[in-house]
Amino acid sequence: MDGRDDSPIGQRRQLGAAMRSYRREAGLDREEAAELIEVTGPTLTRKEGGFTRFKRAEIEVLTKAYGVGEAEVEALIDLAREVRASRKRGEFPLFLPVKARAFLELERDDAIEIRVATISVIPLYFQTEDYMRSLWLNNGDLLAPPRINELVDLRQERQQVLLKEEPPKIRAVIHECALRIPVGGPAVMSNQLSHLAKVCDLPGVEVQVQPMSAGACPGMDTTFYLLRLANGPAGDMVQIHTHNETFYRDRPNATEAYIVGWDRRSVAALNLQASKKLILDAAAHFGT
Repeated sequence: MDGRDDSPIGQRRQLGAAMRSYRREAGLDREEAAELIEVTGPTLTRKEGGFTRFKRAEIEVLTKAYGVGEAEVEALIDLAREVRASRKRGEFPLFLPVKARAFLELERDDAIEIRVATISVIPLYFQTEDYMRSLWLNNGDLLAPPRINELVDLRQERQQVLLKEEPPKIRAVIHECALRIPVGGPAVMSNQLSHLAKVCDLPGVEVQVQPMSAGACPGMDTTFYLLRLANGPAGDMVQIHTHNETFYRDRPNATEAYIVGWDRRSVAALNLQASKKLILDAAAHFGT
């Protein structure tokens, strides 16, 4: 036996990614962590990659060494149970902190393609700092400046995925509303849209715009980020944003709707050249 199991690859990869993230945050290298649970470094790499599962005892030993909080340890153990389960147990409300960590880890290191669909905001990968701060200052949540600073730092860290040696392909479909809403005022928007136009020229980045003139469009009420991993659709993970909640879908029967929805939006949107022209036109409007 090589330790493989028949658990859903998507859930195994999320658990492994979360454990890898905690290890890195704790400052332990692979060999140090592997020694704690009496396995080899390559074996730990396979566990963190989702190719073999973590045992409960291994999770308990490692999370203690990593300094993980009790609530998150419980969430990891429950996620490990879900990995072994053959039936769906709901939408994982307990797992949200761990799911978020896993999503960020997979986004940074494992995604080969990221599909984005937004309505009223510029996709987070392409936002300028002034635009970000304006969003959080005026979203009605009355966030304190230190919290806004934390959110800006996190978002800028996520943007580093664009600068990787082999970045994932990022394909975004943005509704024209996001180009027209004066977040932060004309100067902030002019700079933001000029930056977005430059991003369109990056290799591996595709930006399409759904024009307002087209009227209703597929999925026009949903904003989401979909990670595609090398193992195929079974490993897809979707992060969905609403006004006051971020949640996740990671089962093939749930993620398929977002794959289809993104494809429909892409077909209905302008082509790449026309989209960039509309972005530049919007930037010029705010610059006048």
